[in-house]
Amino acid sequence: MQVNAICNSGTRKYWKYADVSTKILLVMKLTSFMLLLAALEVSAKGNAQTVTYSAKEVSLRKVLNIIKDQTGYVFFYDKEDIKDSHPVSLNLKNASPQVAMEAVLRDQKLSFDIQGNTIFITKAETPVVAATVANTPPPVTLTGKVTDENGAPVPGVSIVIKGTQKGAITDPGGVFHIASTGENVTLLVTSIGYESQEVKVAAGQTQVNIRLKPDVSSLKQLVVVGYGVQKKANLTGAVASIGTKELTNRPVTSLGNALQGTMPGVTVTAAASGQPGSDAGTIRIRGIGTLNNADPIVVVDGVITTLANLNNINPDDIASMSVLKDAASAAIYGSRAANGVILVTTKQGKKGVTQVTYNAYVGKQKATGLPDFLPSWQAATLFNQARINEGKTARYTPAEIQKFKDGSDPFNYPNTDWLGMFYKGSGIQQNHYLGLSGGSEKTQYNLSLGLFDENGLVKKTNATRYTARLNLTSEVRSNIHVNANVGFTSTGKKEPSNPYTGDFTQLVRQINRISSTVPYKYANGYYGAIGDGNPMAWLEGASLNQYAYYDLISNVGADWEIIKGLHFKPSIAYIMKMNRNKKFIADQQYYTANGDSSFYQGPSSVRDENYLTNTLTQQALLEYSRSFAKHNFKILGGYSQEHTKGTFDDGYRKGFLNNLLTDVNLGYTDGQTTSGYTYELGLQSYFGRLNYDYDGKYLFEANLRYDGTSRFGPDNRWGLYPSFSAGWNIDRENFFANIKEYVSNLKLRASWGQLGNQYVKTYDAAKYPTFPYYPYIPTVSAGQNYIFGGTNATIATGFAPVNGANPNLQWETTTESGVGVDATFLDNKLNFTADYFNKKTTNILLTVPAAATYGLNAPVQNAGAVLNKGWEFSLGYSDRKGDFSYSANFNTAIINTKITDLHGTGPIIDGYTVQQEGLPINALYGYIAEGIFQSADEIAKAPKQSSNTAPGDIRYKDIDGDGKITSADRQYLGNYFPKVTFGLNLSGSWKNFDASIFLQGAAGVKTYIDGGKLGQVGSSVGRPTTALLDTWTPENTGAALPRIWSSYTQNDPNGTPSSFWVKDGSYLRLKNLQIGYTLPENLLKRIGLTKVRFYYSGQNILTFDHLYKWIDPEAPNTSSIYYYPQVKVNTLGVNVSF
Repeated sequence: MQVNAICNSGTRKYWKYADVSTKILLVMKLTSFMLLLAALEVSAKGNAQTVTYSAKEVSLRKVLNIIKDQTGYVFFYDKEDIKDSHPVSLNLKNASPQVAMEAVLRDQKLSFDIQGNTIFITKAETPVVAATVANTPPPVTLTGKVTDENGAPVPGVSIVIKGTQKGAITDPGGVFHIASTGENVTLLVTSIGYESQEVKVAAGQTQVNIRLKPDVSSLKQLVVVGYGVQKKANLTGAVASIGTKELTNRPVTSLGNALQGTMPGVTVTAAASGQPGSDAGTIRIRGIGTLNNADPIVVVDGVITTLANLNNINPDDIASMSVLKDAASAAIYGSRAANGVILVTTKQGKKGVTQVTYNAYVGKQKATGLPDFLPSWQAATLFNQARINEGKTARYTPAEIQKFKDGSDPFNYPNTDWLGMFYKGSGIQQNHYLGLSGGSEKTQYNLSLGLFDENGLVKKTNATRYTARLNLTSEVRSNIHVNANVGFTSTGKKEPSNPYTGDFTQLVRQINRISSTVPYKYANGYYGAIGDGNPMAWLEGASLNQYAYYDLISNVGADWEIIKGLHFKPSIAYIMKMNRNKKFIADQQYYTANGDSSFYQGPSSVRDENYLTNTLTQQALLEYSRSFAKHNFKILGGYSQEHTKGTFDDGYRKGFLNNLLTDVNLGYTDGQTTSGYTYELGLQSYFGRLNYDYDGKYLFEANLRYDGTSRFGPDNRWGLYPSFSAGWNIDRENFFANIKEYVSNLKLRASWGQLGNQYVKTYDAAKYPTFPYYPYIPTVSAGQNYIFGGTNATIATGFAPVNGANPNLQWETTTESGVGVDATFLDNKLNFTADYFNKKTTNILLTVPAAATYGLNAPVQNAGAVLNKGWEFSLGYSDRKGDFSYSANFNTAIINTKITDLHGTGPIIDGYTVQQEGLPINALYGYIAEGIFQSADEIAKAPKQSSNTAPGDIRYKDIDGDGKITSADRQYLGNYFPKVTFGLNLSGSWKNFDASIFLQGAAGVKTYIDGGKLGQVGSSVGRPTTALLDTWTPENTGAALPRIWSSYTQNDPNGTPSSFWVKDGSYLRLKNLQIGYTLPENLLKRIGLTKVRFYYSGQNILTFDHLYKWIDPEAPNTSSIYYYPQVKVNTLGVNVSF
């Protein structure tokens, strides 16, 4: 298999180089071993497509299914032709398909014809006496062309005239010619990977065009796995896959979001913000397995990269996506696969004339929900009530509240609709994609260009993405093929900024805080303001953040078949990431209603930031596969080395002459700053895999990877990651034949494996950006203060260590075991998959608090452990009835996660969440609420809470029984990560119409309703929602909420977290609805096109949940006051090919 040791050329400061000659010697040894195996096999008998089967009095259909399973041949026949067949008795041993079919059809009134891998069965011809031929039509030559769903020609398609043995095979251009009688005939059309069809041809017709539809069940038989592909029937690990159908034509701005609800165990949580360019969701595979970075790795056409690069890929470029969910399937990627692996395969070229594809859509966005804020007179009334509840005097008189209500003095007593002014962006998004695919017998290509543009619901918010991709494959010699895959993405994002904190989230926060009692502008035209400023002044000003991202992923490789079955596959990959950000903040002067100066926010400033990361990966694979009788082997050995270098620099100046001249060199030098850093990383790996199966029945796979990283100290750099898995295709057993008619396939799987993780969380990315790369050595930083002298001490700045180091730091280790079952029923129409897994991560890289006398930031330690357990299920059904085809696919996962070890650090509490042994990660934490106090007598008898407790306040449970409510009474309140996730995809087509519905949801999840979700009560920063109308008063003792508050923390969900504010976050969402119509082929032929489809697509159409309408159940448990809302999108689109 494999094993070795290695190093990285870009990290010479931290480890030794491996001897190059040693590497070459190892490759030579491995090659020699493969050659020896090949030599031993030369005289062995190959795995011919033979049939071994004995039976008495079994149905013909059962026998044909056995032959199909053992040979891989496809049968084509009319059910009417074989309905009167008699039972079959036979005894075959290593019989060829020809001999087997002769034995099977002996004494049957049937005949057969073998063409390629297809066997045609028809009624035996019976001689008849011709009475007359006077009215028989003259023979004709029937000519046709066969294309796929995109209009591309399909070679190798079998065309047979039903009831005869006359047939043909399509040429590379998809064209066929058949000699016909000239009468009405029916063509039987079959091709691997496509649905079989019957096409009627009228008498005298000489031309026919046939469009094939993909056979979904057949396409899924080949699944992309680490460093190759495998037959689904031979998979022993937990691998899920989807194709282009599930990904395209949906108005999602990132590819990761398109995975939501499509596969069991793959949980996609929406981003906190729906802002253009910032709305990529979080992907978790089989739950959260670490307190560290839990992102899966992404492999694009064999190039290992990060989750961020997934969202840079145009969904129209995707051919398939596979997710390696368990250790058995992911162990080949070793130290980076603990959180799962997402494999992306982009479209490749096909032989034939150039095919052009154009896809486009235009959509309109709308917020899924905005806060239902109260008008100013009600906000003022609630503020008065809150002050009275807190023992203060009312702020507004009845006369003033009336002025708010009737609008008689709109500048001094306004009812400002801040949301109405703020969310006035167009919300228009558009997508355009142009693809070209084709090639000769030797060289094939696929070229694409893409443009996505999205304007937000807020003016000046925008995201634009340009994509370009070129994939080439070429045959140099019959045994040497070369390939190149290059993908480039240019992404831009714009957002308004502000002189208060400089980021866009502050605008959203202020627009949700500033009271409707504050005027937008005074009568004199000057902006009204609170102490923080005026968010509309910021939006309408010149402050702007501009981000530019450039990403290149390229890979060049070759496939050299040295001898039969032995392939050498070298490759080199280059990844470039470059960010150029410009952040301009304009100054802002505020005035009073009288025109006097109020306050100033400034001066204006510019910050230019530049990031550049280059990664070079060299890889070599040696793969050998052969069969000996019924024993099938496949061996993979590989080596890779990866070097990453990153740099950052920025410059800052302030005091610009105006808001038009924003180049950094035009600011004053006083107060200017610069900063920067550089880092290098190295990773080297040896890996191998062994696949074995006996006659397709008994399956075994072993993986081993040996990784070394520069992130850890010299004694702890290397980690070894093995995995083993096995499977049993029960349907291949002879005893299974009797139920083969009902249970098409049945496989059991079991696996065990280990994976690693090397990533470390940083303390503060702004202050210590390089800390995650070198946690085993002390980090030194400039700008640290030194004190010199005694009484008249002076302070000088210099370099000093800031972060503690841990030279004993090691890899996180994830150990996972699982079992699974795959089954199909009713001639593969119904499919079912179930998996159970147990995953434990130990030695989690965790910052453990240190004593204050330590003097540095605490070092990272291998301290934590997390346990994940769960079930995954998927169920699908598809069928076709004449012109109507339909399918239904359901998937769900049930996952439980808990922290099992924190190395004695105890609960780590952050607001209303906690990290604690025995609880889920980031568990909700607070007091147990027992309703609302209704009287002073209840308060007197209850455990003491606070001196200000009054009727209408929340009552908390005394857990420890000490007679008072203290921090010791806080408890686990629920989990914000869903216990159950599910998705349901329904689709159907009739003639030229098609429709699909995608439902997605979660259950067993809790949402915390913090103060930001309810709205604040105050004067200048009071934006209460309609929820606060139902608060406790002596007249409304059955209210949903406690008495209104302003600064009193007793009832504040932020000040005193409790179960009172924990709500059921389960939901069901109509994620996508799509309706399409494809123009008829006869019309398209006139205008020279092969396909035109128009469609409507809606995203996030309907949602069913238990929350306030302005709270999106998909958004994380973060304060909604800071974030741009989630959006729903309605689009109209077109797909054209020619």
